[in-house]
Amino acid sequence: MRIRCGTTRFVFLIGNEAIKIGRIRPLRFLARMLIFPFSRKRREHFFTKYGPTFWKAALNDLCAGLYANRNEYEYYRESRDFRVMPTIKQLLRGWIVVQLRGDPVSSNELSEAPFIKQQIGTENCEVTEEAQFCRHPKNRRIVLVDYGRRATLEALAMTA
Repeated sequence: MRIRCGTTRFVFLIGNEAIKIGRIRPLRFLARMLIFPFSRKRREHFFTKYGPTFWKAALNDLCAGLYANRNEYEYYRESRDFRVMPTIKQLLRGWIVVQLRGDPVSSNELSEAPFIKQQIGTENCEVTEEAQFCRHPKNRRIVLVDYGRRATLEALAMTA
């Protein structure tokens, strides 16, 4: 078993499954709120990324892991997109999701990926880091494993 700690989720790699558990980020949120009054650029980015009103944006920021889990599960359930790793189960209303586990890829292998940030030009889209990809356990294609952010889902839709 291996454990990874991402920005919004903990990932447990057990056998042929990756179990993603959404986490709440109160310290990160508090740090943002300390900077918030002093930086117009940070405020604009916060509202653009998380929501149009303060309370909606605050909730989206605090519960980003939950929303990422739900987004991945719903996206795969509805699209069956071959470019992403299948998310096969959702538990506790999305706090936990289960994906198939693939093999890691190197940065050199990313040139084989089905899409990259430069091709789509979408801000806040995590499609250039090797940690976001792996090889599918069955067909050995390079697939995206972290596709829960809104910008990443928009990028997937634009390149479908």
